[in-house]
Amino acid sequence: MATTTVGLVSVRHGDNVNVMSAEWAYFVNKDPLYAAVVLSPRATSRKLIESTGEFSLTLCSEDQPEIADFAGSFSLDTIDKTASELIAFGEPEAVSSPWVEGGVVSLECVLRETVPFPVHTMYVGEAVAVHLPDGNRRPLVKHGGMHALGAPLRRTAIVVTAQVVADDVLRVAATGPAVDGADEWRVTLLTSDSETVDLGCHPSAEYGDFLVDLPLPVEASRLTGSRVKVERDGAEPGYARLGVTFR
Repeated sequence: MATTTVGLVSVRHGDNVNVMSAEWAYFVNKDPLYAAVVLSPRATSRKLIESTGEFSLTLCSEDQPEIADFAGSFSLDTIDKTASELIAFGEPEAVSSPWVEGGVVSLECVLRETVPFPVHTMYVGEAVAVHLPDGNRRPLVKHGGMHALGAPLRRTAIVVTAQVVADDVLRVAATGPAVDGADEWRVTLLTSDSETVDLGCHPSAEYGDFLVDLPLPVEASRLTGSRVKVERDGAEPGYARLGVTFR
């Protein structure tokens, strides 16, 4: 089985950003520095990369297994993933797409070549800006499951995002570690004016992740600056920001 470092691909679209996990992310040239990501036909980022001519790529560190799993579990067609408080973006210097912080290295890339394969497509970009972490970080290795350099990594935290998808519907999505107890996710809205609104307990979706549409419990005007909290027994809770855009 192949061994790779998981990449987080971020691409601007309008006033927002899409972020996804790419199991196949590589350096393909040293000088000038080129990187490539291989994306499936289902990846919304494909059309975004093709239309913008750019992408940012973060090679994950061993501190980011939850983010890697989360970003690979949902599509932009389903929900905006950037509301998760565990995903922090760095300000780009050379392209318009921000990069995900916390990795081994982050690259701002200009698309130089597209290589079609029988099913997947490779996008090759020239790194026009490089961002290194303040301290040393070890890579997150994908070999079947996700590993540090040696030991398997155990996910402990919930990663959650939330988005208003209609005038009266709040969509919440999350991933988290498997639990031995009840299969339920507890959702709470924390409004910007310090009100706590219980949004109930809900079961997992088909593949063990969490995705639910809920009636909007407050006026939409009160959501800017609010947060959504998701809890599950045996896991660290996750939070999402509401009303966040990228300019």
